[in-house]
Amino acid sequence: MNKKTKILRIIQTLDKSYGGPSNAIIDNSLALIKSGFKVDILTYDNKKNYYLNNKKIKVINKGPAYGRFTFSLNLLFWIIKNKKKYDLFIIHGIWHFSTLIARFILKNKYFVFIHGGLDPYFAKEFFKCLKKKIYWTLIEKKNLLNAKAILLTGNMEKNQLKKTFVETNGLIKKIVNYGISKPIVNKKIALKKFNNKFAKLKNKKFLLFLGRFHKKKGCDTLLNSLINISKKNIKINILMAGPNSEYKQKMKKFSQINGLDKNIFWTDTLNGDLKWGAIIASQGMVLASNGENFGVSLVESLSCSRPVLTTYKVNIYKKILKCNAGLISKNKIADFTKILVKFSKLSKQEIKKYSENSMKCFDDNFNIDYKINDFAKILKK
Repeated sequence: MNKKTKILRIIQTLDKSYGGPSNAIIDNSLALIKSGFKVDILTYDNKKNYYLNNKKIKVINKGPAYGRFTFSLNLLFWIIKNKKKYDLFIIHGIWHFSTLIARFILKNKYFVFIHGGLDPYFAKEFFKCLKKKIYWTLIEKKNLLNAKAILLTGNMEKNQLKKTFVETNGLIKKIVNYGISKPIVNKKIALKKFNNKFAKLKNKKFLLFLGRFHKKKGCDTLLNSLINISKKNIKINILMAGPNSEYKQKMKKFSQINGLDKNIFWTDTLNGDLKWGAIIASQGMVLASNGENFGVSLVESLSCSRPVLTTYKVNIYKKILKCNAGLISKNKIADFTKILVKFSKLSKQEIKKYSENSMKCFDDNFNIDYKINDFAKILKK
């Protein structure tokens, strides 16, 4: 490729407290740059909200955005003015302003990363689902039909589209490798920062929940499972880390009422050395999810040789099972209780083996530095 293909990625926010896509997009972009692309990132964040200390990627913040639809005239006018500078566009997420802009302004020069936006889980909320069905029929499907392809992270996500709450026939679907780079972390510094902030957890065994507090994440299943194991005289410490929300407050109140507070530690979003220190200090990651397109936090755990405890509703569970890099259950209280009990009874040697398998699972499946080629080929075509 003589001339570098210039890509603009459009995402609602790079605020890492918003979860997977915001966390993974930088690693994914740097891997594309290594493959010969030029990558800029456009966001709906306010101008001062996010600054990336990396000269290889230019971040353009054109917020503010208004409403759940993230309407932004600033972003619209910027795209109209600058669209000719780019060869391709990658829209991250659906159900918002970006895909509508793409259909009318970017024509057929864009891809759309779905990021779990069509997960069958969302059919459970009747009125929200009804609004989405109407919007899909009138607008969103047309936005995606105009795209070069919608991008999916695996066969499970693709198969789910056959039984989701909208009809997806006619959409061009491409599976791409997705993941993160192996973190470059000074373990001693990261652990020191973590231990300084969480002195009560120093030298204690604990599991880590890391992500948004949303009922889709199954935190209620996790807490009810902890109640069950306490009746068996088994105590497991859990660090629950993520941004504040109404659901988080509900879970904290539930924890207090049911006497779980001695073993649950709550904190806000962890980033940088604090996040990696928490993962390294933990025994593993826990996510009792009701529906997960990918699970970046789980992959981050694997990248630090820490096993994961999660559910069959997480689309990467088969890869975890194949590598014996964690324990998987149904997203039911009784079933999740069983894997917590099983994990609590593992010997040091068994945990060591799970840890070794976790790193292998990451390198074989989710290390984006090894796995970017298929995505690069799709973009080059």
